Amino acid sequence: MIWKNGAKAAFALGLDLDGRTIWRNKAHKLPGGQDFIKGVSIGDFGVKVGTPRLLDILDEYGLKATWFIPAEIVEEHPKTVQIILARGHEIAHHGYDHRGNYGNTTEEQIAYIEKCQDVFLKYTGVKAKGFRGTGSILPDTARWLYTDGGFVYESCGVSGEACTWVEVEGEKTKAVNIPCRDEMMDDYMQTVMNSYPQVLVGMPRIAPYRNPYENWMNEVKGIIRYGTAGSPAFHPQIAGTPGRAIMFERFCRYLVENSSLWCSNCIDLAEYFIEHNGGGDHE
Repeated sequence: MIWKNGAKAAFALGLDLDGRTIWRNKAHKLPGGQDFIKGVSIGDFGVKVGTPRLLDILDEYGLKATWFIPAEIVEEHPKTVQIILARGHEIAHHGYDHRGNYGNTTEEQIAYIEKCQDVFLKYTGVKAKGFRGTGSILPDTARWLYTDGGFVYESCGVSGEACTWVEVEGEKTKAVNIPCRDEMMDDYMQTVMNSYPQVLVGMPRIAPYRNPYENWMNEVKGIIRYGTAGSPAFHPQIAGTPGRAIMFERFCRYLVENSSLWCSNCIDLAEYFIEHNGGGDHE
């Protein structure tokens, strides 16, 4: 596919602004996780320091991103959300409080997602069009998500290396799958190491920043070489720390200097794909 401005490949910047939610709803479930007190400060740092720092870097390079934000964080930090929107970025679904379980039935899952959408509507004036879930959903929930639910795209986990139509049990929907290259482009997985919980298990030391940076660059080079698309999962609480922010800035510079790559937020990429592929008409 030829992307906007004749680009060979497309890349949608994705940032997960989790705040404290991931620590409260995931870390505490680990053995002794309630003692992992550093998590709270990391989450707050991501909202209060990391986010403004990354926004300034994105502005410097004229890049627009999609911020996947739990609805609880939207409620707790509405001014931060308004700043993100005012600077031309997209806000998208990332659960209510980063829990791993959306519910046991389709009805429960839909109610949970609609609860999140109500928060978005209240604080931003619009509902989210993008879905990066924090837990699995049932097939009937997915069918609703991309029809009556009004979602235009998803970017969840390892999901291939090219934009495709989202499929539910083999049936194509009118929504777009934007691959989330989290196995190679998740800054948390590649640049964080703590004594508890141990990350990464078996690693004798923290790797130099140049290693994950080279990984990210090679992923983008591969996207261009093979004409595909993707989105990373960067976290302000990680990417916004001083040393990693320098790495993020270098990566942004690399993106904008490459004329073979079209960089956008997720919604622009998804709508371009839909427009140039029959509008989702699979008849």
